[in-house]
Amino acid sequence: MINDLRIHLSIIMYMFGCISIMIYNAFVIYRKKSRSKAMKKNTAKLIKTINQQLAANATISSKNRRHLIKRLTHVEELIAFSNALNFIKLEHGKDLYIKYMAILVKRRIFLSLAHAYRKKKNEERAYFAHFVSQHPLVAKSSEGICKKTTDTMVSFTTNSDIYCRVNVLKALCKLGDMQGLVSILQFYSDKQAFIHHKLLAEDLYCFAGDKEILALKLWEQHKLWNDNIVLGIITFITMFSDGFKTAFLSMLQSQSVSADILLAIIRYYKKYNFKPAQPILIEYLNQTESYELAMEAASSLSVYPGSATIHALNAALESENWYVRYNAVSSLVELGAYSDSFYNNAQSRDSNVLQMIDYKLDHANEKYVTESEVIA
Repeated sequence: MINDLRIHLSIIMYMFGCISIMIYNAFVIYRKKSRSKAMKKNTAKLIKTINQQLAANATISSKNRRHLIKRLTHVEELIAFSNALNFIKLEHGKDLYIKYMAILVKRRIFLSLAHAYRKKKNEERAYFAHFVSQHPLVAKSSEGICKKTTDTMVSFTTNSDIYCRVNVLKALCKLGDMQGLVSILQFYSDKQAFIHHKLLAEDLYCFAGDKEILALKLWEQHKLWNDNIVLGIITFITMFSDGFKTAFLSMLQSQSVSADILLAIIRYYKKYNFKPAQPILIEYLNQTESYELAMEAASSLSVYPGSATIHALNAALESENWYVRYNAVSSLVELGAYSDSFYNNAQSRDSNVLQMIDYKLDHANEKYVTESEVIA
């Protein structure tokens, strides 16, 4: 009897749980649809407002300016405004979009908004920075206003989370504010504020100005910054510039540089061949203190032909680390430096190396045949 009661009670509780979940899901769907409908309505209203302002001798009255600023201090309205701007650019052309942006800048609307959002929560500051990165012309049309806007956004990063830091960094890059970038990277370094080096490199690569000048400016400051930021800068430079071969060489030889930075520099010298780096890469391949460095050196030596490289890679087939052997095989195959002695040396240490060789040779032959067919 008691067991039956427990079973019935369990079934009732299970059914109650299922009904609760269904009600919750229905509420979430309803709320989502309501928000979507409200967003479309707000976007339509803002499109109408923009068209009216463009028609009114391309200006915004003081009353309408105050109303627009008050309205856009709410994130939902700012999202709708972003949608409206995208609509104007898509439907009416970029020239009209630029014209309207110039009006907004002249009336200092987004400078006022930047001051307003500085006092808001992290997620709201993060979205405002994201908005600026999507519509950089809101500040770019006037150098003085741009400087004040970016300085205000730099202040967003005080006690901020990762989302706010990343979005502010992205906004500064899209605005092409080099000095703002230097300031914010110094702030991140001083406060040990983490931002992944790959995210940092990708954002820097979106810089609206001259990337080469930015790279030189950042590298001038690299000794003042923590390893994570330096790693991001090296990754950024590796994406596009071969102008740092000499500058990086001293770091490659340094005993005080972290392993992560050394790995990034070794990868740089694989992408950009630099003969003076070859003997140093061979030294890293021969050492046994860090197999990670030896692995990267083995891979990078694939673009440095010569007897010294081939001898070092053959010796690396005796390494205790599987990945060092694999990368050595890959580089030897890419260099076309395989022979009977190469096979014998491989077999003497690890029979799996022969399988690596066969795989790499087959892959290389397939690539050669494919390229020959294309040429033919």
